[in-house]
Amino acid sequence: MKTITLKADPKFDAELTALAERLHTTKSAVIREAVGEYVAQLDREEMRKKLQAASLLVREQNLEELEIWDATLMDGLDENENFSDFQK
Repeated sequence: MKTITLKADPKFDAELTALAERLHTTKSAVIREAVGEYVAQLDREEMRKKLQAASLLVREQNLEELEIWDATLMDGLDENENFSDFQK
Protein backbone atom coordinates (compact mmCIF):
# COMPACT_ATOMS: atom_id res chain seq x y z
CA MET A 1 0.00 0.00 0.00
CA LYS A 2 1.06 3.54 -0.65
CA THR A 3 1.78 5.78 2.32
CA ILE A 4 0.20 9.22 2.43
CA THR A 5 0.58 12.07 4.88
CA LEU A 6 -2.41 13.79 6.40
CA LYS A 7 -2.32 17.05 8.31
CA ALA A 8 -4.90 17.07 11.08
CA ASP A 9 -5.71 19.40 13.92
CA PRO A 10 -5.55 17.98 17.46
CA LYS A 11 -9.34 17.54 17.72
CA PHE A 12 -9.52 15.51 14.49
CA ASP A 13 -6.58 13.38 15.60
CA ALA A 14 -8.21 12.72 18.97
CA GLU A 15 -11.51 11.77 17.33
CA LEU A 16 -9.77 9.51 14.82
CA THR A 17 -7.70 7.85 17.54
CA ALA A 18 -10.78 7.29 19.72
CA LEU A 19 -12.74 5.87 16.79
CA ALA A 20 -9.92 3.53 15.80
CA GLU A 21 -9.65 2.27 19.38
CA ARG A 22 -13.41 1.84 19.61
CA LEU A 23 -13.45 -0.21 16.41
CA HIS A 24 -10.29 -2.11 17.33
CA THR A 25 -8.56 -1.09 14.12
CA THR A 26 -6.00 1.36 12.84
CA LYS A 27 -6.44 5.02 12.00
CA SER A 28 -5.56 4.17 8.41
CA ALA A 29 -8.33 1.57 8.26
CA VAL A 30 -10.84 4.08 9.64
CA ILE A 31 -9.85 6.65 7.01
CA ARG A 32 -9.95 4.09 4.18
CA GLU A 33 -13.41 2.95 5.28
CA ALA A 34 -14.66 6.54 5.61
CA VAL A 35 -13.39 7.50 2.15
CA GLY A 36 -14.90 4.35 0.66
CA GLU A 37 -18.28 5.11 2.26
CA TYR A 38 -18.09 8.72 1.05
CA VAL A 39 -17.41 7.62 -2.53
CA ALA A 40 -20.33 5.15 -2.34
CA GLN A 41 -22.61 7.93 -1.04
CA LEU A 42 -21.58 10.24 -3.90
CA ASP A 43 -22.19 7.43 -6.42
CA ARG A 44 -25.65 6.76 -4.97
CA GLU A 45 -26.53 10.45 -5.12
CA GLU A 46 -25.32 10.68 -8.71
CA MET A 47 -27.40 7.62 -9.65
CA ARG A 48 -30.45 9.06 -7.85
CA LYS A 49 -30.15 12.27 -9.87
CA LYS A 50 -29.80 10.33 -13.14
CA LEU A 51 -32.84 8.18 -12.31
CA GLN A 52 -34.85 11.25 -11.38
CA ALA A 53 -33.94 12.97 -14.66
CA ALA A 54 -34.82 9.83 -16.64
CA SER A 55 -38.12 9.51 -14.77
CA LEU A 56 -39.05 13.09 -15.58
CA LEU A 57 -38.20 12.53 -19.24
CA VAL A 58 -40.37 9.41 -19.40
CA ARG A 59 -43.19 11.29 -17.68
CA GLU A 60 -42.98 14.10 -20.26
CA GLN A 61 -42.95 11.59 -23.12
CA ASN A 62 -45.97 9.78 -21.68
CA LEU A 63 -47.88 13.03 -21.37
CA GLU A 64 -47.08 13.85 -25.00
CA GLU A 65 -48.30 10.40 -26.07
CA LEU A 66 -51.51 10.83 -24.08
CA GLU A 67 -52.13 14.19 -25.73
CA ILE A 68 -51.69 12.59 -29.15
CA TRP A 69 -54.09 9.76 -28.28
CA ASP A 70 -56.60 12.18 -26.77
CA ALA A 71 -56.51 14.24 -29.97
CA THR A 72 -57.43 11.14 -31.99
CA LEU A 73 -60.57 10.47 -29.95
CA MET A 74 -62.47 13.13 -31.86
CA ASP A 75 -61.05 12.27 -35.29
CA GLY A 76 -63.84 12.00 -37.82
CA LEU A 77 -66.50 13.42 -35.51
CA ASP A 78 -67.98 16.80 -36.12
CA GLU A 79 -68.48 19.23 -33.27
CA ASN A 80 -72.10 18.17 -32.66
CA GLU A 81 -71.42 14.43 -32.44
CA ASN A 82 -70.50 12.74 -29.21
CA PHE A 83 -68.03 9.84 -28.97
CA SER A 84 -70.50 7.88 -26.84
CA ASP A 85 -72.99 7.90 -29.76
CA PHE A 86 -70.69 5.49 -31.61
CA GLN A 87 -70.22 3.09 -28.73
CA LYS A 88 -73.81 1.80 -28.88
